[in-house]
Amino acid sequence: MVNWARVRVYDPYEMRRDWDVIRTILLAVEQGDGEKEIPSSAFSGIDESIIAYHMWLMIETGLVEGGGRPPGSMGPPVAFIHRLRWSGHELLDEIRADTAWNRIKETARAKGIDLTVDSIKAVAKFLIERLLGS
Repeated sequence: MVNWARVRVYDPYEMRRDWDVIRTILLAVEQGDGEKEIPSSAFSGIDESIIAYHMWLMIETGLVEGGGRPPGSMGPPVAFIHRLRWSGHELLDEIRADTAWNRIKETARAKGIDLTVDSIKAVAKFLIERLLGS
């Protein structure tokens, strides 16, 4: 018998921020030629509404420039990104390398720190200082 109290129904308006998705988008935009928009439909293996939701988070916080149909409007969210902004480049510099990104996530998890832009930068700075012996 199914315990319906434990079944989670997919709700496109109840999304959680996924830093791995954000990193994937940042890397894809950086690799673009700057001439074409990158649409939320360009990512395979991740539901388009999840990509679009995260693109909108990035647009709203100023990491990237883009547009489309935001979450909560008529129909599912759709987004595209034109380019990274300065803050998007700065964040990507902290998390580009797989090794650095995995260390940041492991350190934050071990210390009980939720991932935010500020905590990612703080953990990255901590790891760099430790690596350099400062």
